[in-house]
Amino acid sequence: MCRFVLIATLFIFTQPSLAALKKCVDDEGKSHYYANVMPPECLDKTTVEMNKVGVVMRTNMVRNKTEEVAESMQKEADEHKQNEDKRRDQVLLSTYTSEKEINWAMERNIHPIELAIAGIEKRLEIARNRLQILQRQAAEAEKTGTPALASIQQDMIPVTRDVSQLENELQRNHRRINGLKEKFASDRKRFQVLKAQKM
Repeated sequence: MCRFVLIATLFIFTQPSLAALKKCVDDEGKSHYYANVMPPECLDKTTVEMNKVGVVMRTNMVRNKTEEVAESMQKEADEHKQNEDKRRDQVLLSTYTSEKEINWAMERNIHPIELAIAGIEKRLEIARNRLQILQRQAAEAEKTGTPALASIQQDMIPVTRDVSQLENELQRNHRRINGLKEKFASDRKRFQVLKAQKM
């Protein structure tokens, strides 16, 4: 019996450790080995888990923080887009009952802008005519050498500015109309898809 206890004790203490050994390489290139408690140098580093004879069993790759942040932000953006699309679909279905209503809504939104464009075009025509008159007067004053040239050139400054502002406003309103047409075309197309899904 005593021999059995002695052999069992020797057997236990002569067995190599069955715990896996882990290794990491720090920023300076030094290898750190550990069994249970990871040294601070190994935080955010790739670790290698080895068996009792040193054969690599598993490699634990540490993901780059920027990749994780980018992936998280992309996932958040995708979820936000899905929620926004659902909300938009619900609003579309609760606002309109037919494609005709979408067309009427588009016409209602575009009509005031078209009226504004008509008014701007009339004001622009008047401003351009005024500018042409001043340019002709300035050319005549320059030919004859009259002292009124400086006064005419001063009068041209605000008129030129008005023409430029009116042209910009006209372009802006045309862009608004095009944007509304695109939006309503997109709404009409999505409405058709949603109605087809409900049937």
